[in-house]
Amino acid sequence: MATDKYISVGKLRKPHGISGAFGFLLNRELKSLKKIPPHFFLEVKGNYLPYFIQNIELQDIQTGYLTFEEISNREDAKLLSSSDLYLPEKDIKQYFKKDAEDLSTYIGYTVFDTEKGEIGIIDDVLDLPLQVMANVKTANGEFMIPITEELIESIDDKKKKIVFIIPEGLMDL
Repeated sequence: MATDKYISVGKLRKPHGISGAFGFLLNRELKSLKKIPPHFFLEVKGNYLPYFIQNIELQDIQTGYLTFEEISNREDAKLLSSSDLYLPEKDIKQYFKKDAEDLSTYIGYTVFDTEKGEIGIIDDVLDLPLQVMANVKTANGEFMIPITEELIESIDDKKKKIVFIIPEGLMDL
């Protein structure tokens, strides 16, 4: 049985008011203010659990306030504040605009080096202030590599494969 791949689409902010509402920020742009997912998934103890939206007030296409059916007070909301909001990858296109700069789509791609061959799998993409980095899990641990045109030889989306020109010593850092 295939399992869903969950993609972060935003983040809960701190609780708002006493009824368990949250401020939120989406890291993707909604297609429409009228078409909202009925729920988001939150990662709780390694599992993705659905939290159904009871009420949502959008300020714009990326921010607003929401309450979940499962949360009814500020204390319970505090436990989930700063949590990422996830959706299954298959549902992203239904609610969000395509973002050419969304490099998180490379999570799960196999990384190859032009000289050494297969290296590992991208398990996270971090948007840092100066550059976007891919965290690559290897048989010997993990390392980070910048996702830049200068280091990418080729990308095969069908085979989920990225060939990098990995600078000497980068994997040892």
